[in-house]
Amino acid sequence: MKKNIKLFNIYIFLYQLEMWIPVQVLLLLDKGFSLSQVAFLDAMWYLSTVIFEVPTGTITDRFGKKASFFIAAIIKAISLLLLVIGKTFLTICAAEILWGFSSSFETGTTDAFLFDSLKQVNREDEFRRIRARVTTLSILAAALGSLIAGYFGKIQIGLPITITAIIALLVCPIIFLFKEPEDTTPKEPSFILHIRESFGYIFNHRRVASLIFYSSVMGAGIWAMHLFYQPLLRSYGIGVDKIGAFYLFFRLSAATGAFSSDRLYKNIGEVSLFIIPLCFIVSVLALGLFSTPWVLGVILIIFFINGLYFPILRDLLNQNIPSGKRATIISTGAMLSCLISTVINPLLGWISDTFSLQLSFNVLGFGTLVAMSIILISLRRRIQPLPEIT
Repeated sequence: MKKNIKLFNIYIFLYQLEMWIPVQVLLLLDKGFSLSQVAFLDAMWYLSTVIFEVPTGTITDRFGKKASFFIAAIIKAISLLLLVIGKTFLTICAAEILWGFSSSFETGTTDAFLFDSLKQVNREDEFRRIRARVTTLSILAAALGSLIAGYFGKIQIGLPITITAIIALLVCPIIFLFKEPEDTTPKEPSFILHIRESFGYIFNHRRVASLIFYSSVMGAGIWAMHLFYQPLLRSYGIGVDKIGAFYLFFRLSAATGAFSSDRLYKNIGEVSLFIIPLCFIVSVLALGLFSTPWVLGVILIIFFINGLYFPILRDLLNQNIPSGKRATIISTGAMLSCLISTVINPLLGWISDTFSLQLSFNVLGFGTLVAMSIILISLRRRIQPLPEIT
């Protein structure tokens, strides 16, 4: 299990060299698609994840995490290559669906694998600190990937995505070296019963439900912003090579947020759950209200928040979810987030094409304000943590 934790750092660093991030939207725009079509294709990724999220989480809980890692890596490579070579709308749509299928295997598996590995060596109380470190490492890898993507993207816009696909295949030997964490939790006799029991656990533990809704809305809001960063930067005359450099600084800001998350939570506790969405909403509205290049600095704040909230939320969830249902329940939250994104991303893309990018930011900001206000009222009633599950 100790070797698992060391190998996991290597796996995360390689797997998160996500060179596709600074160029994906630009690639599709260069293929002749409008921003509305790009948003619709993005929604196909989220819809695919919605469909497969809970079933794949259940497969992870019942058959092991290594198998899910293998499947995720191989299908990710295929989908990214299809994204690069595809020319028609249907081909790109198929690539997005495959990509979503791959991501659904990964969503709940990474945290479940890390938490259960720590638990077997009696170090689960270190999860938030180690998860923050892993998140920082993954963001730094993405930052390096963004910088490299700018260089290769200038040569050929699809080249960074092709390299990302190759790296996904190269992590398979590392996955093979993982040791499957033991799980002594009794297994339900069928998939359907396992899913039903997992949903029942959420409904019977309202604090867990509130945290899942919180994570889902924040995740959907933050990922909706990724749709607009590249068009926004391009609108200020910033080329693809420089966009990669911008993403480097964005990712470093996110890494700083992740690195700070454990210390922040120790100092102010669950008050951080109220500060995080407030900062995000103000930042998004600032992008909508001001049309000046200086406002691009606000993106640094959004990335900082992205790195900050994730380790805190995952730690709170993992503390209150039994091992045998961990991947399924975490996947349920991801499924809900993807369902929200499936609805709002095409709407925001249409608003951007029909009116302006700034109006899209305003709609997203005020929508997040309403949703998070409701969730925070519910969460405030359950501010005291539940007993940790053994």
